[in-house]
Amino acid sequence: MKKVKFLKKVAAALLGIMLVSTSVPVYAADTAENTAANETQTGNVISETPEVPEETPEETPEVPEETPEETPEVPEETPEVPEESPETPETPEETPEVPEETETHVEYQVHVQTYGWQDWVQDGVTSGTTEQSKRLEAIRIKLNDTGISGDVEYRTHVQTYGWQNWVKNGAISGTMQESKRLEAIEIRLTGDLEQQYDIYYRAHVQNFGWLDWAKNGQTAGSEQYSYRMEALEICLVEKNQEAPGETTEPCKYPPLLYRTHVQGIGWQPVVKDGDTSGTLGQSRRLEAFSLSLNHQKYEGSVEYRSHVQGIGWQSWVQNGATSGTVGENKRLEAIEIRLTGAMAEYYDIYYRAHVQQFGWLGWAKNGEPAGTQEYSYRMEALEIRLVEKGGAAPGTGGEACKYPPTLYRAHVQKYGWLGWSADGSASGTFGESKRMEALEIRLNRQKYAGDIEYRSHVQGIGWQSWVKNGATSGTTGENKRLEAIEIRLTGEMAKYYDIYYRAHVQQFGWLGWAKNGESAGTSQYGYRMEAFEIRLLPKGSQAPGSTSNAFRKGKAGWYYENGYKFYYVNNVKQTDIRNVIGAQSSYVIKINKAQSCVTVYANDGSNGYIIPVVAFACSPGSGTPTGTFSTSDKYRWHTLYGAKGQWCTRITGHILFHSLPYTDFNNRTMMPNQYNKLGTWASSGCIRLRAGDAKWIYDYCKSGTKVIIYNESSPGPLGKPVYAKIPANQNWDPTDPTI
Repeated sequence: MKKVKFLKKVAAALLGIMLVSTSVPVYAADTAENTAANETQTGNVISETPEVPEETPEETPEVPEETPEETPEVPEETPEVPEESPETPETPEETPEVPEETETHVEYQVHVQTYGWQDWVQDGVTSGTTEQSKRLEAIRIKLNDTGISGDVEYRTHVQTYGWQNWVKNGAISGTMQESKRLEAIEIRLTGDLEQQYDIYYRAHVQNFGWLDWAKNGQTAGSEQYSYRMEALEICLVEKNQEAPGETTEPCKYPPLLYRTHVQGIGWQPVVKDGDTSGTLGQSRRLEAFSLSLNHQKYEGSVEYRSHVQGIGWQSWVQNGATSGTVGENKRLEAIEIRLTGAMAEYYDIYYRAHVQQFGWLGWAKNGEPAGTQEYSYRMEALEIRLVEKGGAAPGTGGEACKYPPTLYRAHVQKYGWLGWSADGSASGTFGESKRMEALEIRLNRQKYAGDIEYRSHVQGIGWQSWVKNGATSGTTGENKRLEAIEIRLTGEMAKYYDIYYRAHVQQFGWLGWAKNGESAGTSQYGYRMEAFEIRLLPKGSQAPGSTSNAFRKGKAGWYYENGYKFYYVNNVKQTDIRNVIGAQSSYVIKINKAQSCVTVYANDGSNGYIIPVVAFACSPGSGTPTGTFSTSDKYRWHTLYGAKGQWCTRITGHILFHSLPYTDFNNRTMMPNQYNKLGTWASSGCIRLRAGDAKWIYDYCKSGTKVIIYNESSPGPLGKPVYAKIPANQNWDPTDPTI
């Protein structure tokens, strides 16, 4: 009986040992599905574990008292232990295994985009994903219970939120269901754990991959890059023992931070090395920018300056100061950036500008200008990169700063000389009806030898002589319009470039592009040039636009059209050429009765009377005959039906050419209401004319002049003049040469 009791005590001791050995696996089997409450309960189990060995020694002393002689028999009796074996030699053999099961481990699990919580892993195993572009969103970390006092504490840097508060021992750090990335992490031990162990950890980060190992609260991951952590490894190392790998750079920080002040927006958020600051496609000017080094490894500073509208190059500033202007509505046109001190020895600083009309230009570096000068173009965005000394440039070459190859200006009616315009910009005015009177053109920063020559077609002068390289072409102070221009290159410049130019002309607007000495503008129109534009392009380049109608030459002189011979001045058909051709020996007069219009024709030799000389509005009447007649008698004054008339020429019978009717033989007794009827039927049959027109027929159309009276819908080849009305009480003819 005593032996049975003893065996029961041995069995109880063995059961206690079994409970101790199984407590750790129960803790390790914790999964992502455990809630915070489950974790708390698990912690309670762990905290009780140390009590098990305390009970075991209390039972153990009884073993040698009752079974010293039976010990060798234990192997034979073991299968029967539950029933009767009094031997207990196994108890001391199991006890040494307890320390092996309580070795300190770090366990962790991460919450991954799309996948959620992953399984727990421990001691340096990767948790998360690589090459899947998935962010870590949260993490939990804990240690198994070894009886060593202290905690594991940790915090994460979360997208938008920044650094969260410290948590410990399996609590969640980060976010869930907010789609926010972890960007960095810090982990530390406390209590005796901190004295016995170093905790190492490293992060796998978007665009960087695995970074170096951090330890004991250092930062691992990246900051200010907006890059996601994708995986993590954590391990414990006995104090001051060798790290699991390289520890040089566990956290990445952008070496540069900068921001820009944008038209209509103000200061934009700070961006990092290599990012774009400003706007694209919005036609907004940069007005200022600031720049600073970040977590720099060497002494030195970054200095920079801006080329500002209306100001030019400003003074150098450094380390976060503002360059440019704020509140003055002035555009940045170019920038320069340079490093000083040891930073200049170990790094090159590259930068480029996005500019109106050009877009992204090439990369400048170490104090070179980036942007444009003399174009008056706005910078719209910029990018800056810090590169290890001698490293490859961030992009391909190309001009980092654009300078206009030509500069030119116009002298404009009332305004005088305008400011210099750059290649591709217009000089002059639009919609103001102001004439260009002169111009000046010069090459700028030319790469080859040669000149730019030009000349102007000037009102009343014609083509002037060629001038070059900034000399004035045209006139000033003479109120003469420019009508056309010609421009050409000489020397090596002509070998490597084509020069295109176009004119903005009264009535026509922009004409097509001329090049290399061709005429641009108009002649024989009497039209003013109002503006012009020039483009210098590499030889053989495509024209900047249409080349049609670059120069329009108006009609001048005689032209046969539609069976008639017309005379043009400045492309305008002349409707009165009496002073052009002078008095002729003979004329033919045609009267369109239906349209109340008289047209006089001169002879064109064998072609007959096909030259329209002048047209008069008249007043025939229902009694006016049609047919072909010859003039006969002429009268200075003549009595008409109930009135008097001047400058009378008989057509046929009682039908005369004469002035408007008067009440007396006095040229101040004209019937005023009759003057205003010219161009309509108003007579009994004669052909009424203004006094000046009647006198011209009286003076220049000899007796025997052929007169043809007909009816057609078209007044005649010169049309029908329209005369201004006179006041109702005016009793004299304004064309009467004797008044």
